[in-house]
Amino acid sequence: MYFKSLIIGVFMLWTLSVNGQIYTIYVSPKGNDNNSGTVDKPIKTLQKALSLMNTDTGENVSIQLMKGTYYLTETINIDQSLPLPARLEIQGFENHRVVIRAAQILKPDWTYFREGIYRTQVPAGMSFERLYVNGKLQTLARYPNSDSTAKVFNGTAQDATYYMRVLTWGNPSGGYVHALDENKKGSLHYRITGVDDTDNVELDGGWQYKYPVHMHESYRFVENLLGELDAPGEWYLDKDLNFLYYYPVSETDLSKALIEVSNLKNSIVVKGTPGKPVKNLTFKNLHFEYNERTFMDSKDMLAGSDWAVYRGGALTISDTENCKIKDCTFTDLGGNAIVIDGYNKNVSVSGCLISHIGGSGFTFIDNSSDSASGHLRKRFVPNCIIENNLFQYVGEIEKQGSGIHLNGVAGVTLKNNTIFHTPGNGLKIENCNLENIKNQDNEVIDQNRELDGKPHEHTGAGVQLPALRKLIGNLK
Repeated sequence: MYFKSLIIGVFMLWTLSVNGQIYTIYVSPKGNDNNSGTVDKPIKTLQKALSLMNTDTGENVSIQLMKGTYYLTETINIDQSLPLPARLEIQGFENHRVVIRAAQILKPDWTYFREGIYRTQVPAGMSFERLYVNGKLQTLARYPNSDSTAKVFNGTAQDATYYMRVLTWGNPSGGYVHALDENKKGSLHYRITGVDDTDNVELDGGWQYKYPVHMHESYRFVENLLGELDAPGEWYLDKDLNFLYYYPVSETDLSKALIEVSNLKNSIVVKGTPGKPVKNLTFKNLHFEYNERTFMDSKDMLAGSDWAVYRGGALTISDTENCKIKDCTFTDLGGNAIVIDGYNKNVSVSGCLISHIGGSGFTFIDNSSDSASGHLRKRFVPNCIIENNLFQYVGEIEKQGSGIHLNGVAGVTLKNNTIFHTPGNGLKIENCNLENIKNQDNEVIDQNRELDGKPHEHTGAGVQLPALRKLIGNLK
């Protein structure tokens, strides 16, 4: 009996030494950051949970997020300044629906303004470009008015910047002009800085394309102008006088409506260094929503590419090893969804749904490009796999955005992904040795909807029907 007990005890010690002790921290939107982080006394924020890793006496940490919406007040940074454990997982508890929302709730006091428009005071210094009413994205005041049946940008007009229209705007500073380039290969974006002596708008921007190029003469529209607030569902924020203007649709009861506004471009940023990467980090069953737009931040020109990118997204990972993104959704984002930047080894993205994205769905780029010389200092990025994901409705504002974009990387496997409904090519591979990119059974459907380009179909199994139903179900 004694011998049997001894054997069991030795086995248990061996198991603990192999598997490592797991220290679990529970988080809930209804929790309190003064709590201990147990399942019956969860804390409230992910930031606090990361700080509690200081108390960990084991090798592995599991942060379990209970169901609900987590509104982020600042970007969550996971880097070497934290006491990172040997392994860290951040996931939804028991398949709860966990929403990471880069937004905040407004408590407006609406008063009638004129012609169906209401307004409310907002805190000084507040700035946002995405407004949600009862969970639905509203339209920033624009011309022409939004038309879901239009081929490009939900509507364009040749006279969008004609001087006769400019005269009706008052002071248009802070507005935007969006257009396809004259060759219809991507989109250019400009901020209006003023009006010259001939009543033409003065613009800053257009750096999204590598070479000087004109806007397309007809595929263009303007937005963020109070003078164009004339349709139900449109809104405008006066950042100088701190007023939010909104023209509600007829069925909206503003006294009861949930008003949310975007406040962050990046929700979670994981950043190591080439010499000290962040290791063994897993994100699972998380839903990322409502990140801010980034089209004016797309300034980084990659080697071998004609279009600049923004090295950030809802989830950004740089210089890591053995990181996994599993069964997550990225929906209704103003910029990129997932960006993998620099040295990354054994990274996997699987079972994810990426839908309604302003920029690109998945971007994997090397950070060693030299834009001045156009040369790339080669860095091998081994054993990374992107599999069984669904990318759809990307490039909603940045038309050069793709479902999957690779630049300057190697050792990447793309397997059983489906890319659907994109403005240009759904899969873009640049500055890569194709012998080091495994492209297996990926499927690109309904691409080149807005840009001129030859379809480049990748036939194969793609995401199988059961998996596809599961991914689409995650949106509900």
